[in-house]
Amino acid sequence: MSARVILAGGGTAGHIEPALAVADALMKKNSGNECIFLGTESGLERLLVPKAGYRLICIPRVTLPRKFTLSIAVFPFALIASIVGAFRALSGADVLIGFGGYVSAPAYLAAKMRGVPIVIHEANAKPGWANRLGRMFARVVAVNFEDLTDRWPASVLTGMPIRDSITSLSRLSEKESREFATLHRTSWNFDDGRPVIAIFGGSQGSAHINSVVAEFLKNPLSRNFQIIHALGVNNPLPQAREGYLPMAYFHDMAAIYGSSDLLITRSGAVTCSEIMTVGRYAILVPLPHGNGEQVTNAQSLVRQGRAISVANKDFTAHWLATNLEQAIRSAHSLGYSPSDMHRGAAARIADLALAEVPS
Repeated sequence: MSARVILAGGGTAGHIEPALAVADALMKKNSGNECIFLGTESGLERLLVPKAGYRLICIPRVTLPRKFTLSIAVFPFALIASIVGAFRALSGADVLIGFGGYVSAPAYLAAKMRGVPIVIHEANAKPGWANRLGRMFARVVAVNFEDLTDRWPASVLTGMPIRDSITSLSRLSEKESREFATLHRTSWNFDDGRPVIAIFGGSQGSAHINSVVAEFLKNPLSRNFQIIHALGVNNPLPQAREGYLPMAYFHDMAAIYGSSDLLITRSGAVTCSEIMTVGRYAILVPLPHGNGEQVTNAQSLVRQGRAISVANKDFTAHWLATNLEQAIRSAHSLGYSPSDMHRGAAARIADLALAEVPS
């Protein structure tokens, strides 16, 4: 029996990529399933969802005010408009799967009103407000961190849903892994014998990380490395040079993970789970905002010997020049060490959702 599934999770790749992984798993289980995404006109889903071949329905954006400003007066009206949009999109839906973010909260409320079963996935050790709300109505709550099962009784530990293109890297032999890396390095006009560093500041990019890289590139030491750098879709691109390839966005993360010696990035839950899965080493610069979840995520990889974590304020061009050689040595010492902890998570969440579809 096929199902009409609505997936809610927009704004950043941290919400969208897990949803895409689950959608892929649903379609693999039954090509007759219909997967429709909820998003907004301003979110990254406008780029990623259609590119993946799925339909996107946009609803008005609503953001919970964090400070006492005039936006508090507007919030109830924005929320109502967003709920109305989600209510319409849920017409005929068999189940809603929410992944957090500002799209999910109105979707949860609309699904409750329509009587549509709700399944949520929480990626972080410290849940955001949308999924804390959704948990009140959900039939099933899937989580990525074991610690959260203690605080959220009856939740299901599934791990992080990761797309097959990335999990497939963990199944490559060492010989196949080397061949994969050589293929992509050659396509970037990189020398296969010199270390490759991939730098990305989250799906939106990071002005701070970008400025540190720009300053570091002035240092003659930078010529010892080859850098591929995603600056963010809304940020200006600097000039490419030999050994430095700037891009707006990394569309093929499997190529990035499989071809890099070292990663420099934020420590979002998806990124950390992917780093663990592909067995790479990273310099992590936790986002200094939010509720501290990125610091928690980073420390998990540090304890496993898969990363070094540096505070955003301490991450400078001087710090990078001082610590980069050691980070490369640590990456080479780690070697090829993929993990299967998150493999199959997308399929498990798909099964949980399909089990809630009315017969």
